[in-house]
Amino acid sequence: MVLFAAGLAGADPGTGVDPAPPDAIPVDGLGLPLWQKAAWEDFPVRIELPDRPALDRLLARIPLASFAREQIRPVPGGGGRLVLEIRITSAEAAALEKAGVAFFRVEDRALAGRREVEAAWARSGLKSGAELLAATTGYYPTHAQVGAILAQLAADHPDICRTFSWGQSVQGRQLWGLVISADVMNSTAEPEVRLSSTMHGDEPPGMVMLLDLAEHLVTNYGAAGYEDVTGLVDGYEIHLMPLHNPDGYVGGFRTNVNGRDLNRNFPAPAPVHPVQEIENVHFMNYALSRHFVIGENGHAGALVVNYPWDYQFALAPDDAAFIRLSLEYSTTNTPMYNGFFSQGITNGAAWYIANGTLQDWAYVVTGSLDVTIEYSNIKWPAAAGLDQLWDDNRDSFMHFIKSARYGVNGVVTAADTGQPLSATVTVAGNARSVQTDPAHGDYYKLLDTGTYDLTFAADGYETELVTGVSTVWGTPTVLDVALTPDASAAPRLPAVLLRITATPNPFNPRTTLHLTLPEGGAAAVTIHDMQGGVVRRLYDGTPTAGTIAVDWDGRADDGAAAPSGIYFARLVRNGQAAATKLTLLR
Repeated sequence: MVLFAAGLAGADPGTGVDPAPPDAIPVDGLGLPLWQKAAWEDFPVRIELPDRPALDRLLARIPLASFAREQIRPVPGGGGRLVLEIRITSAEAAALEKAGVAFFRVEDRALAGRREVEAAWARSGLKSGAELLAATTGYYPTHAQVGAILAQLAADHPDICRTFSWGQSVQGRQLWGLVISADVMNSTAEPEVRLSSTMHGDEPPGMVMLLDLAEHLVTNYGAAGYEDVTGLVDGYEIHLMPLHNPDGYVGGFRTNVNGRDLNRNFPAPAPVHPVQEIENVHFMNYALSRHFVIGENGHAGALVVNYPWDYQFALAPDDAAFIRLSLEYSTTNTPMYNGFFSQGITNGAAWYIANGTLQDWAYVVTGSLDVTIEYSNIKWPAAAGLDQLWDDNRDSFMHFIKSARYGVNGVVTAADTGQPLSATVTVAGNARSVQTDPAHGDYYKLLDTGTYDLTFAADGYETELVTGVSTVWGTPTVLDVALTPDASAAPRLPAVLLRITATPNPFNPRTTLHLTLPEGGAAAVTIHDMQGGVVRRLYDGTPTAGTIAVDWDGRADDGAAAPSGIYFARLVRNGQAAATKLTLLR
């Protein structure tokens, strides 16, 4: 019997309690969600096949409803032989027997893991974020507890992390996230890294891994013996989005509540999905609002790092860098590296063609080098194995994040003003250029060991070619470039529209904010706390172009003195924004 089905939209992350199922969930006569009932009226089997054409012929004769790429595994040294581990219904079993296809029923460990979780949820278990973080063994939190864990981490470590919501699911569940960085409001140049998971609701190990990673980073920051943690938090901006499909997770099914596979629902580069599901719309909006250098999305059902392309056999322009990036993860994960796949990695299309995947979309649209990480051969392993799974993946995460600086990186500025530029950086022979973050001018181009020629271009500036740039994978090559204004170009607007700085900083009790506005017009300045809340609406006016000074006396809107801590001053003008980090010492 299913003991826990679904949570109510917008459950309070501080309570850790998912209320009763909403009435909108279709149920059968036993009160079970129809998707979940269908999902567990099947059983897992193992089918051995001589080669890929044999698999294609099998699927043409018997379209197995639950077939997905992660269920295909090559037999090491098997000369092209494949193993297909898949869930089938009784009707599909009968069809396979009639067709003379041998299959072997195997232990249903995924169902056992799910039932264990449902029983734990029904018993109410650990509820608060603090209790969950104090737990000494692995667990699968409820959806609300995911929010509670992230909220607790941010409350305990407000100087290096903040929570955010990137939208809501079809059924209104919050899509929670956490930013970890010594500069959580992105006020300085540093690479942005995105780690997300559980697009398939019945594949939750990656969600737990990201929660473990968050705890590992924020609790060990600055501690002796954890210099690697401190280096990442100081030098990178890490965005964690652990539960992409909360409705599917709560209900125990692969798709979202509309029955859509979210990892076959992105619009590019193969435009076969003209209508995107709301979870993916929110995800795309968030990704497009950032400047991610690398990213990953976590799955289960195999043990491998899969890299683009998924949709075609042609190699991606950054294939060599993708291989290096994937190996950064797999090499320190012993079970993955020594598993079914050679060195624990695979090209997506070489594994199986798939259209509408997140990693292909992220690479072609945002420029982020994205991979898919399959954490476990079992989609829903028992909770007792999660601690070992974290041990297998901990160092892999650290190496993966650090890779965002490998290859060539630097800052592109204007030679006349020193201001950062919105520029395009192109490597000769590589069709995928990268863009600088216009707020800071920083760029990151992952490159394998070698020597390269790079071109830097920005509107209104002379294009610059830098030849013979040598890189060694694992050692960042820093190349800053100052572009000369193009005297023959038409008058241009400054490349950076806004800038805000503060002196003194740290301060007590007063600081002066210096606002640089290349054009006049309406502008506003607000002071925010680490959670993004507005502490003070400091300025709202229509200054002329130039630099003006605005004082903050360290007080909130109600006149009360703001406590010691980290704050952010945000300047907004004509849809553009700039921010700076403030440290108030009482």
